Amino acid sequence: MNTTKQNTGSKITIIILAILLATLAFFAYQNYMKNQHSEEVLLQQKLEIQKELDLKLIELEDAIAENSTMEAELTIAKNNIMAFRDSVQGLKTLNYKIIRRYKNKLAVLEKNNKRLLKVSDSLKLANFGLNIEIDSANANIERQATEIFNQALSNDSLNTQNIDLSDRIARGATLKISNVSVIAMREKSNGQLKETTRASKTDAFRTSFKIRENTLTEAGSKIAHLVIQDAAGNVIGGVETFTDVTGQDLLFSDVTDVDYNNQDIEVIAVTNVPESSIEKGDYYIKVYLEKKLLGTTKILMK
Repeated sequence: MNTTKQNTGSKITIIILAILLATLAFFAYQNYMKNQHSEEVLLQQKLEIQKELDLKLIELEDAIAENSTMEAELTIAKNNIMAFRDSVQGLKTLNYKIIRRYKNKLAVLEKNNKRLLKVSDSLKLANFGLNIEIDSANANIERQATEIFNQALSNDSLNTQNIDLSDRIARGATLKISNVSVIAMREKSNGQLKETTRASKTDAFRTSFKIRENTLTEAGSKIAHLVIQDAAGNVIGGVETFTDVTGQDLLFSDVTDVDYNNQDIEVIAVTNVPESSIEKGDYYIKVYLEKKLLGTTKILMK
């Protein structure tokens, strides 16, 4: 009977141990599966963080390509994200604490990224509007250029007596002279001057010319310088100089002040010459008006 009780107790013990082992195996399996699931979740979250970082890098690269104004600031943000992505990729040990820290950092980068992209988009929109204004201005300039060209063509067909507008603008208020002539004069005993062709008798030269009408020129005093030269280029009676429009200092024989009122005006200047200074040969008279050489003539003395 004792033997029977012992066998029964052994069986019960074995059964209990079997149940305990089965329970331990079940919990061990459950724990294993839980750990496996946790690792998969953590790995998936790691990959999602990497994917988010890759998308942000693409956004920043596009923004840098489209907005040179913020290139430096956008490049810094891009480099920060690249460094963070490399850190995530190199992560060997995974746990919830590390993943949570990385997610928090990702949120900070996301906030900064949104700010930069918002500013970039605003600048891009402003640049787009500016480009529209520039295109509109260029189109307006082209239209005006076409109108000016067409107007120029129309002006070319006007009567030849009309002054072409473009020529008037180019010439501006430049004065012109015409009818430049000169005669030699000798002084009679009564003080009157009479024309002569003999060099030895010449006491003065009478130069005349006409300043032409020009409504664009300011009316008022206009200075005319006369330069009388012999065939060798010597200036007759020249003791003073003036500076012409080219910057040259020139001796002159005479100067006269003309009161110009924008209409044709005849100018006559009598220039005395030093005694016995005129010899046989050609003499050249140059007329400078407002320091510009506008007319020449010559006279032959016998």
